[in-house]
Amino acid sequence: MGGSGWLGVRGIMRRMFVLYEVLLYLVFLLALPFFLITGLFRGKYLTNFPQRIGFYRTPAASHDLWIHAVSVGETLASRPVVDEVLRRRPGTSIVFTTTTLTGQAQAQRLFPEATITYFPFDFTASVKRFLDHHRPRLFAAMETEIWPNVTRLARARGLRLVLANGRLSDRSFPRYRALRPLVRRLLGFYDRVLVRDEGDRQRFIEIGAPPAAVETTGNVKFDFAPDDKPLEIANDLQRLIAGRCVLILGSTREGEEEAILPELTPFVAQHDAFVIIAPRKPERFDMVARLLTMPFVKRSEIGNRQPATGNILLLNSVGELTRIYRYATVAFVGGSLVPAGGHNPIEPAAAGVPVCFGPHMTNFREIASTFLENDAAVEVRSPRELIAFAARMFDDPAARAAYGERARRTVEQNRGAAARTAERIIELLA
Repeated sequence: MGGSGWLGVRGIMRRMFVLYEVLLYLVFLLALPFFLITGLFRGKYLTNFPQRIGFYRTPAASHDLWIHAVSVGETLASRPVVDEVLRRRPGTSIVFTTTTLTGQAQAQRLFPEATITYFPFDFTASVKRFLDHHRPRLFAAMETEIWPNVTRLARARGLRLVLANGRLSDRSFPRYRALRPLVRRLLGFYDRVLVRDEGDRQRFIEIGAPPAAVETTGNVKFDFAPDDKPLEIANDLQRLIAGRCVLILGSTREGEEEAILPELTPFVAQHDAFVIIAPRKPERFDMVARLLTMPFVKRSEIGNRQPATGNILLLNSVGELTRIYRYATVAFVGGSLVPAGGHNPIEPAAAGVPVCFGPHMTNFREIASTFLENDAAVEVRSPRELIAFAARMFDDPAARAAYGERARRTVEQNRGAAARTAERIIELLA
């Protein structure tokens, strides 16, 4: 009975994987016109398509470690883990994958010694080609990237599997719980599920992760270290700022620029302010440029013509925001005044910059709570409150220094997750 019951479960799971693959192909075919049109007009998708289906121009090679990070935020978060792995185990060979173009650019800058490529589409054939070409021994997914075919095929090849910096947002948790039979099977393949806090640990166990495999290691994003490399535009930026206080609107999303920009004109006039706007999505660069009514300079124009002047810098580049935060008097972290889940406040905080963000921080709920509990950041509920906080930081040097120091200290006090994560990875590579 026990054997036949097990065979029955395996048969059900096999059918579920077949159904998943069929649905995946159907979705791909339906989305193909969108990918083609977007690729032709915006230059996205088409250039990385061969890599996404598992065809590569580089020679095949074996790697110790495969790390996957979806986009810029996850790629930055993985840096201290990679640094710690290489410090403890020099010579570890790494293949690093991302899903987005911006993540790919960041990975190429941060990890010049690693093999950088795109994460394969989760088709069986694509994943097999990836594994044949790169031959990793261990797969570490940053945050909650659980792909059925990658997971089962990697395990079938004998890879050790780690879910690092795992989290389940308020929005994703009910979806995973609804798919518990499949998710439970997939999480059972993982040797370690390393999560950020006790709440995430309980959630992962509830959706089927083996309790013995789930460990609270902390949030590796607190191990972020500001990049001290000089900016290519450092001299030009200093000339543009011209000694003024600087407000940085970082990682802004659609709906935020439209709401915030009308408040900037009187603020800039009253405080002789300089503002840096960094839209999160590159496809928003031109749209935001059209919204600006004050004199502004595009990052892409710096160095290409006579020195420009203006009250605003539009940061229409990828990978520079984290290094520009050091110039801020105060920073707003976007994606939080609209329901987009927020972005990472640790980057400006690590530079000792006073930070504010909106109420929609569901993707960073424990980080936001930690900052708020330590009075190391301020939650603003409208563009007007954002501008009021910026004005206070401009006008009150003592308050500005206090907020900046509490922000920096909060980051320092919560470090250590990267070392714990690297230790678990190295144990499995032994």
